[in-house]
Amino acid sequence: MSRFWTVGIIGGGVLAVCLSPVAAAQTRSNVRVEPATNVSPTDGPGMFRTYCAPCHGVAGKGDGPAAPALNPKPADLTAFAKRRGGVFSVRDFEDKLMGTSMVTSHGSSDMPVWGPVFRQLGNETLRVANLRAHVESLQVK
Repeated sequence: MSRFWTVGIIGGGVLAVCLSPVAAAQTRSNVRVEPATNVSPTDGPGMFRTYCAPCHGVAGKGDGPAAPALNPKPADLTAFAKRRGGVFSVRDFEDKLMGTSMVTSHGSSDMPVWGPVFRQLGNETLRVANLRAHVESLQVK
């Protein structure tokens, strides 16, 4: 039985990485386009598990099941504030999530831009706020 993780966007669809037990052991992935799962916009942890954990890992350390297949590797989101002098920058987080400000060191558009997906699913502002709150709760102290 294969596992399914949503990890990105292609041409109006959502790119998904399906790792079978054999493929996962070999750190290779099969990619197919699937629609995004509509997780409740009030469920920050649930959205994180569905939209972010495939790459960033459940704990946000950049070690998700799809991470070995990605280059550049996903960021350690637990150090998001630490990399910004100990301050969790709401603007930086939202810019990266929504794709409004991608920097070259991030890999440009390599990270899925969730803005179009969140707009399509509805309650975009609530989704972003609750996802941000969850990522903020993962920060190393």
